[in-house]
Amino acid sequence: MTGHGLFVLDLDRCTGCAACIVACNTENAVAEGLSWRRIHTFNHQRLATAPVFHFTLACNHCLEPACLHDCPANAYTKDPATGVVVLDQDSCMGCRYCAWVCPYEAPQYNSAAGVMEKCTFCEHRLEDDRSPACVTACPTDALRFEIEDDPDSVHHPGFPDTGLRPAVRVVGSRRHQAPDMTAAPIAVNVVSPRPAMGWSGFKSEWSLWFFTSVAILLVAWFTAASAWNRAIPVPLFAAAGVLAMAVSALHLGRITRIWRAMLNVRGSWVSREVVLFSAFFAAACASALRPDEPGWTRWIISAIGFATLFAMDMVYRVRGQPVLTVPHSAMATLTAALYIGILTTNPVLLWPAATVKLVLYLARRERPSPGGFLLAPIRLGVGLFPSFALAATGTVPVTVALFGAVIGELIDRTEFYAGLRFLTPTHQMDSDLARQQKNPLGGLGLEA
Repeated sequence: MTGHGLFVLDLDRCTGCAACIVACNTENAVAEGLSWRRIHTFNHQRLATAPVFHFTLACNHCLEPACLHDCPANAYTKDPATGVVVLDQDSCMGCRYCAWVCPYEAPQYNSAAGVMEKCTFCEHRLEDDRSPACVTACPTDALRFEIEDDPDSVHHPGFPDTGLRPAVRVVGSRRHQAPDMTAAPIAVNVVSPRPAMGWSGFKSEWSLWFFTSVAILLVAWFTAASAWNRAIPVPLFAAAGVLAMAVSALHLGRITRIWRAMLNVRGSWVSREVVLFSAFFAAACASALRPDEPGWTRWIISAIGFATLFAMDMVYRVRGQPVLTVPHSAMATLTAALYIGILTTNPVLLWPAATVKLVLYLARRERPSPGGFLLAPIRLGVGLFPSFALAATGTVPVTVALFGAVIGELIDRTEFYAGLRFLTPTHQMDSDLARQQKNPLGGLGLEA
C-alpha cells in the first residue's frame, strides 16, 4: 500500500458495539488493561435535547503529530510511504509526555514494560494490502479505511481539533440540534468533564513536583548569591541538585534510558528543560568552586538558569489544554523572581512578583480539591503576606519571609499538579454538550 492511510468514521452506522476494540486487541496482542482503540459516546447521559453518537478512536496518524514533535527521546517517526506514525519502543523511556500532548489519548502507558504503545494502523496488514483489523471486524461498515494524502480538517462536536491534521474523516447526517419544543426548557445537569484516562494529578507527578520545586530554589539561590557577590556552599548546592535529578528520574518507566531525554532539543520543551538545567547545574557548581571568577560569567549562568525555568513552564503548556498553565501563580519563572526578591530584599522585584502571584492565585475560579480552600489561607497568609511586609517595611526577617514563601509555593505547586488537565475526547464531548445544553435550539454549530 502506498499513500497516506485514513480512517473514515460513519456516525450514522456506529452502534458502539466495540467489535473494533476486540479485533484490535486480538490482532495486536494488546496488554491486559490497555486498549489502543476506544469508544467515546457523545451524550452518554442520553439527554433528550441532544443527539447520541459514538466515536471509535485510536491513533489518528496525524499529518502533524504532536507525539512525534514533542517526544524528548525521538521515539516516534512517520512512514512517508503510508503515513503511519511509528513508535519505537526500544527508544522510548516511558516519560508519558506524548500522552499529555495527544488530544486523542492514543499513546498508552504499559506499566509492565515501562514504555508507551499505541495503534500501528496494523502496518503488517497494510503491507499485505489488507485493511486494519478494526475495519475488517466492523459489522456495520461504520469504520472504513481509505487512502488520502491531504485529508480535510475535522470539525465535529466532540472531536478535538488542535491543528494536528488527523487522518480521519467523520461522516453522518444525524441531526445536531434539538427538535422544536412547546414546553419551556428546563435546566439539565451535565456531568463536568472527566480527567484523562490514567491521570491522577499530583499522585502521578510527585517526582516532577519535587524536581521543579528544588530547581527553582537552586536558580534563585545562585542568582541572589551572584547579585550579592557571595559564595554558595558547594556540597549543599550540589547535593540538592543531584537529589532533584535523581528523584525526577523516578517518573520514567525506563530509567536507564534517561540520557535520551536530551535528543529532541529542536522540538521538545522537555529536552530543552533537561539540557538547560544540566548546563546550569554544571556551570553553577564549577563557578562556586572558583570564587575569583568574573561576575559577568555568573550572570550568564543565571540567565541559563532562567532559560531552564522558562522551558519548565512551557513543558506544561499543551495545545488545547482546558486548564490555563501559563500564566499561573505557580509558574517557575515567577516563583524564582519572588525568591530572589526576598533574598536580595529588593522591593523593585519583590512587589511585582508577589502582586502578580496574588492576582493569579485569586483569579483561579476553582481549586483542584476541597482541601484547596483550606490551604488557601496558609498559602496567602504564610506564603505571600510576609513578602509584602518585607517589601513595604523591611522589618520582616529574610529567613521568615523566605521560609513562608517556600511553604506557600510548595502548596501552590501541589495545587498546580493536582489541577493539571489535558484535552481528551471525553473532555471535548462534555464541553460541547454543556455548550449545546445552554442553547438547545442553537444546535452544535453544524448543519443538520
